[in-house]
Amino acid sequence: MRAGLLIVPVLLGACAAPPPADETRVAIVWNRVDDAHRVCESLSGRKNFFNILGCSQRIEPAEAGAPRVCAIYAPAPRSERDLQRFATLGHELLHCFDGNWHDQWGRMTSPPSAAAGGTFTSIE
Repeated sequence: MRAGLLIVPVLLGACAAPPPADETRVAIVWNRVDDAHRVCESLSGRKNFFNILGCSQRIEPAEAGAPRVCAIYAPAPRSERDLQRFATLGHELLHCFDGNWHDQWGRMTSPPSAAAGGTFTSIE
């Protein structure tokens, strides 16, 4: 009976251990903006003909073992049924993990894979 009680603290200690350093770790920062088109044009330094619903910017870590930071610029959903704004958040989150997978017309060039970890380092 005592042996069983000694194992529990050992197992619980493993739960508190920090995660291993992993280059695919990403820290997400969501910047809630009212005018995503204007903000994203400003961040990219270029004008866009099509209406921009949101954008993301990945920043590679300065030190080894630190997570990559990804900033998302998108408006907050107005309610739990605001599918377009939730879809925009999900879309930009995918860019945080997989980089830029759009062609020059904005279409998906290849199916993203959240486990892949991309190298996108600028505004889409």
